[in-house]
Amino acid sequence: MPLFYSPETLARGLRALLDYHAWRDQRTTARVATTEPTAAQAQVIARLNSSTRATWSESEAKTVLAAWDVPVTRERLVGSLAEAAAAATTIGYPVALKVDSPDIPHKTEAGAVQLDVADEAALRVAYETILANARRHAPAAAINGVLVQQMVHGGVETIVGVQYDPQMGPMLLFGTGGIMVEVYEDVALRRCPIDRDEALRMIGDVKGARLLQGYRGKPKADIAALADLLVRVSAMAVALDGTATELDINPVMVMPEGRGVVAADALLFLKK
Repeated sequence: MPLFYSPETLARGLRALLDYHAWRDQRTTARVATTEPTAAQAQVIARLNSSTRATWSESEAKTVLAAWDVPVTRERLVGSLAEAAAAATTIGYPVALKVDSPDIPHKTEAGAVQLDVADEAALRVAYETILANARRHAPAAAINGVLVQQMVHGGVETIVGVQYDPQMGPMLLFGTGGIMVEVYEDVALRRCPIDRDEALRMIGDVKGARLLQGYRGKPKADIAALADLLVRVSAMAVALDGTATELDINPVMVMPEGRGVVAADALLFLKK
């Protein structure tokens, strides 16, 4: 028989018990459907299983996201300055330049990212700078090339992630993006898979989600598209159970209502 030494601990215990049964009843009633991977998704899973590396770079991780119809930035992986200039002209300035390497997961700390590159003259400087910084930061790192990527402005930064718990299986994380996720730990967690109603509840659990409602005169963000993204990522997490150990999509830019969402950066860790 449980013993409680104060009314407060009794109340917390009862609250936890009620919350658990409410969650369990909701999960049982919802019966979230799982689907078999498509042919394209099955090919991606086979590639992941045959990979000898434990970390997939941003460009590689985004190919996995795209297989589950998660919107990603327009970008091109290039191997020379001339290719970078051509890619930037096609994508349209301003662009972002990032070193793409599975051995440099934290590109900003390595000085391997340049944002809002405005023209070809700035691109030439940025290209050489980020490659030099990457080689200085990790001399032995394998570098796939440089990502020339569209700049995404006017959205709300959020973070979406997946971690695999030994008992619970794939767990989906959603929170406010940027430094707020580390400073305030303003996140919500759910066991995968989830449906759209659960995705909306998950978004509502995050205090910073007020920014999505059109805070201080800013336009309301595309919450419907964000909910769809969460559902797709949760389905992907289930499909990759046993293959992946962690997925980070940060930031996910939530654009004004009707303009969707964009995964601007991603990193995938595999079991090896």
